[in-house]
Amino acid sequence: MKHKLWVASLMILSACTLMACSHTTKKDTVASSTKESSSKVEKKTSSSSSKDNVSTKKNTSSQETKRIGNADYGYIDIPSKWYKFTDLSGVEAVQYTDGSAYNIVTLDSFTREKAKVPADIEFNAEFLAKKLAVMWQDNQDVGKMTGARTKVAGLDAYQLQIVMKSGQYLITWIFQKGEKVYTISFEGDAETLKTFIPYIEDTWSLDGTGAVTD
Repeated sequence: MKHKLWVASLMILSACTLMACSHTTKKDTVASSTKESSSKVEKKTSSSSSKDNVSTKKNTSSQETKRIGNADYGYIDIPSKWYKFTDLSGVEAVQYTDGSAYNIVTLDSFTREKAKVPADIEFNAEFLAKKLAVMWQDNQDVGKMTGARTKVAGLDAYQLQIVMKSGQYLITWIFQKGEKVYTISFEGDAETLKTFIPYIEDTWSLDGTGAVTD
């Protein structure tokens, strides 16, 4: 099945913020995590619970890349063979796929106004990370969910790591620059995820020099 996991999460997140989900619960695992690596994404298998460590950042310099994104969501480098993906749900985000519609990278951003967060609630990356964690915690399709702390282009970031029961990964980086909170999400298989960690953590910026639109 070709899941559009991040699109679904954006839609539910909008509903959550509209209801001003501001209280912290014991399940707000992302914000309370003390991990300092983006790197460990645990893959749940049918035979064991052993960890599939995807922390090793592969050298992507040998791959031909292109720069994608826009001024609202920022820009990252991705493999040049990936192409723009438009979800029929109409969600406003930049999405690219390798052609499978299974491996997808999504760039988005939120202001207080876009997220519809009331003025009396502090709006930041931690807030958004908590809401995403709460949103997914009771999803019956989720096999495992953990949180971590990492960096994106030198900025402190929360990372929500989800492995679906189907084996598909959904990893989301949430970080703040100025008054805006940015999110980058990867959904797909473990091998492709390994190659995407450095693209996301090392190449994101608001500099769109040379960026393409296809």
